[in-house]
Amino acid sequence: MAFQVMENGVVSGHGFYATSYESVYVLGQCEGDLGDADCSECVKTAVQRSEVECGRSISGQVYLHKCFISFSYYPNGVPRRSSSSSSSSSSSSGNGQNTGKTVAIILGGAAIVGFIVICMMFARNLMKKKDGK
Repeated sequence: MAFQVMENGVVSGHGFYATSYESVYVLGQCEGDLGDADCSECVKTAVQRSEVECGRSISGQVYLHKCFISFSYYPNGVPRRSSSSSSSSSSSSGNGQNTGKTVAIILGGAAIVGFIVICMMFARNLMKKKDGK
């Protein structure tokens, strides 16, 4: 039943839907360039594939070319957000995620530049040794 709700939800959610049904949390998402009908078909295909490949697993994820589904079973019920979270705190946490991504990109770029500089220094040192022999 949760999968059926998700299949319908991605259409009304224009490519994204997440909900809990009883003790199951489901999420469906399509790429932005996929129309509602194609998104629905992609999610239906992903659900069918999950039923075959995941069997009776308590959680699973299926990635197809243009869509993704995820499901998790929680025997004690789907965890709720803490009561202190509000729309303002969720928007500020979204900004925090963007800041984290920016920092990760900058640090990753700096690490790559540093690695390239070290490799060039090592190669130059090898060339000097070759010329000296």
